[in-house]
Amino acid sequence: MIYVSEEDRKRTALAKEAARAFAGMVGWTPVPCTSIMPSVLTDFEYTDRANIVMAHWQKKLSLTALIKAVVEFRRDLLLVEPSHVSGKQAGNYITLLLCRDGEVQIVTGLWPWLQEPGAPIHLVTNPESRDEMRAFMVDRGGICPLPTLPWSTAEAERLGFSTARRHWELTVEGRCA
Repeated sequence: MIYVSEEDRKRTALAKEAARAFAGMVGWTPVPCTSIMPSVLTDFEYTDRANIVMAHWQKKLSLTALIKAVVEFRRDLLLVEPSHVSGKQAGNYITLLLCRDGEVQIVTGLWPWLQEPGAPIHLVTNPESRDEMRAFMVDRGGICPLPTLPWSTAEAERLGFSTARRHWELTVEGRCA
């Protein structure tokens, strides 16, 4: 049995708020997953236009169960996960489970990148990780892989991550549309 602490419940609530805020930033209007969907998706939301499930971190969440649900449902899944630094909320990152030809591709440690509010939102591999850099454009229609990174200079890279992080924080707080 998995014990869920008060801190775990707070992390789950923060991740859920962040997932809804991210959906709003890209123009998605998610609705609760229905009973015809795999049961592991019950606590999450779905956006029909983008064909994607918006999920958020939960201590009891099983990656194996999510992968099976993505294959069964044949839809992508965007999982918002809160990170911690010294016990404090430090931000969020995203994991994508992409259903392609019956196979699931998992891309972890993605951060939003934004040139400016109102511009297209990108998800890019954390540049501090040792993973291969990957980028995706996210819009109302869904998630599309990009052949190149969305910036041309180191300064644009830094500003884009900073702008996206701040915009997401303000959206979670309800101070930005």
